[in-house]
Amino acid sequence: MIEFIIEGERKEKLMFEVRKLVNAGRSGRDVSAVKKHMEELRKTGAAIGTEFPIFWPKTPDRLTTSDRFGVLSGSKTSGEVEYVLLLDNDTIYITVGSDHTDRELQKTDLLSAKQIYYNVCSPTVWRYDDVKDQWDDLTMRSWVEEGGQRVLYQEGKLQEILRPENIIEEVRSRITGDLNGTVIFSGTFPTISGELSYSSRFGVELEDEHAGRAIRHGYVAEPISWFKK
Repeated sequence: MIEFIIEGERKEKLMFEVRKLVNAGRSGRDVSAVKKHMEELRKTGAAIGTEFPIFWPKTPDRLTTSDRFGVLSGSKTSGEVEYVLLLDNDTIYITVGSDHTDRELQKTDLLSAKQIYYNVCSPTVWRYDDVKDQWDDLTMRSWVEEGGQRVLYQEGKLQEILRPENIIEEVRSRITGDLNGTVIFSGTFPTISGELSYSSRFGVELEDEHAGRAIRHGYVAEPISWFKK
C-alpha cells in the first residue's frame, strides 16, 4: 500500500494497493522523436531492438514515492520523466515520475535493467477527469545536477506521448486479470542535449498551465558507501 494525496477542490488521502506495475517505452506519437530517443540509448550500447511502443512488467514492490534510495557503487544509472497512471476501479489518477534504469545492465538485459531499481513517483496525484480536456497541453520536465548546477534535461508537451486511453488499451491486451491496482509509466521524451546524464539527482514536474498548478518530485539515487571490496 502506498499513500497518495489527491489534489483537487480539496485534498484527500488515497491508500492505493499496487498490484501490477508496467513500464511503457517508445510511446511517442511522433515516430521521429521516438527514433531520436532510441538513438540516445544506442549511443550507450543498449540492446534495445526496434519495436515500439514496448511494455515491460515490474514487480509491484519496485514503486516508491521516496526522495532517496540506494544504487550500486560505480554503476551508471539515470532517470527519465514520465507521466504515471494509477488505475483504481473506475477512477484514473495521474502523477509524474521517473523510471530509474541501470544503463550498463541495459546493454545486455533490458528487462533486468528496468527491474533492478525503483520506479519513483510523486505522492501527489490528480484525477484524470480533471485534466482530460487540456491533456495535450500539459507540460512535463526533468532536471539533473551537473557541476553543482540544476540543469533542464527534458521538456515537452503531453501531445508528444500516447494518451492514457491508448496506453491503457495496449496494457490491457498484454496482462491477465483486471486492471484495478495497476500502475503504468508512460514512456518519455528525448533529452534536450541528445545525451544521457548519469546524475544522482533527478527532478520531475508535470505542469497544468490552464489551472496554474503543477506536481513536482525529486530524488537522489545514492551510491552505497558502506561496503568495501
